[in-house]
Amino acid sequence: MEAPMLPAAAVRQTQAALVAVYTPLPSKTPTPTATPFTGPVWPILFAGVPCVSGHFYCTDPERHEPMQWYQVYSDGSGFRSVDQLENPDMVIQRIRFSPDGSLMAYWAASSEHRHLFLADLNNKNPIELVVVPAEQGALMQGFDFVPETNCLVIWWSDIQQVAEFETVSVEQVCPGHAEPQELGVFELPFRSGGYLLSPQGDAFLAHSRNRDQNLQLYIQKIDATSPPLFLFTSEDELAFLSPRRWQPDGQAIEFILNRYHSLSYDQAAITKYAISRDGQTVESYLLVEDAPFGLCCDWSPDGREIVIALLDRPSEINGIYVFNLEDASWRQILPGFQLDRGPIWSPEMP
Repeated sequence: MEAPMLPAAAVRQTQAALVAVYTPLPSKTPTPTATPFTGPVWPILFAGVPCVSGHFYCTDPERHEPMQWYQVYSDGSGFRSVDQLENPDMVIQRIRFSPDGSLMAYWAASSEHRHLFLADLNNKNPIELVVVPAEQGALMQGFDFVPETNCLVIWWSDIQQVAEFETVSVEQVCPGHAEPQELGVFELPFRSGGYLLSPQGDAFLAHSRNRDQNLQLYIQKIDATSPPLFLFTSEDELAFLSPRRWQPDGQAIEFILNRYHSLSYDQAAITKYAISRDGQTVESYLLVEDAPFGLCCDWSPDGREIVIALLDRPSEINGIYVFNLEDASWRQILPGFQLDRGPIWSPEMP
């Protein structure tokens, strides 16, 4: 027998009560080890809602209750709301933090427009750098901070549906400057995305999946007309690259390759790769042969852990996990949550 559906107002009231008294659920599923956590503790930012047990909120795609932003530490402590990110007139869709952790940039959706804001961590008096009509919002493929500045790089896509490539324009926007500065226009592999600016600000990392569903990972220099340098490719349709990052010195990139065993996506082999910027040196090692999930979402600041989210599962399994790259163990730090944005490692939010 299916559990009854609560009215939306009752669900919101239940969620508010859950947040007010939230304590971690006793389940450790699917934790395979009892390795005690002894590493550094970092803040993690995410948006979502607590599951309402017995009412299918966590698994019903028809439910669209308002999400809220929260922060929790990587040891599971310090759970709290981040109220300065709440705005009744728009929804934050993406957030990036400056390298020193003092500023944030976020892409937000209002009813008719899409906006890019720059703000301090209190989000007081945010500066609107970009505003476009809602129908153009999908052309924005990513943004990142320019090193040692408060400027941002933005990737805009103009997809050529009949070609194997898409044209991507790269712009720089800065507070106090009315017009963006064009840094270059590039012809990149079809369906590119996930752009990351190098620590030096002279190139970007991107990945794509072409029309044959082959994964490709490449580096494109911003100030050059040379074609992208391909670093990695996979012809496995059940393989996914996530997450990716530049090493701090900018001389190599790291990424996780998740190879799922079947279309059920409930088991994956997880392999870590490190490739030098020139593509000449490749290191890889298998972390887990049959993990009950693949990895997403973001690397820890020290590169030792990855924060991930499990979604659309029973409420005691849904939530945030941290995967340790050194011993291939993982721990659940926040069960009973359905996430809509994130999780990402973040500065300490005021």
